[in-house]
Amino acid sequence: MSGSGGVAWLFDVDGTVLDLVTGSSLRPLANELFFALRARGAPVLLWSAGGADYALRRTRVVGVARLDTATYGKTERDEHGRWLLPQLPPAHRPAVLVDDEPHEIRYPGEIIGVPPYVGHNPRDTAFAPLLHRLTA
Repeated sequence: MSGSGGVAWLFDVDGTVLDLVTGSSLRPLANELFFALRARGAPVLLWSAGGADYALRRTRVVGVARLDTATYGKTERDEHGRWLLPQLPPAHRPAVLVDDEPHEIRYPGEIIGVPPYVGHNPRDTAFAPLLHRLTA
């Protein structure tokens, strides 16, 4: 996995960055992970089935919208019903994709699956390995 500058990281919003129950609880270590990525010059991208505006609104509530570079909507599916990655500008390719439902995405690049974040849980450690790999 690459965490160096230039490699964009694309995060799903609901269930990956925010909890699935209220949508207002930020997954533990998300701020630290986003700060570490930005410190390395890596664009932080967010996407959601609710659309780009929805992703931006939801992440503003928890204060991480200031750390993202761009937001995208999950808009297209392939013939098997899997989400297709949005057309990213050249500056955001390649991208590492982080999602709680990696099996629902068709993407030829690196996909990192994390368990769904369901409800506020301050002991959730799903982002700890990602942060460790960036800061080690």
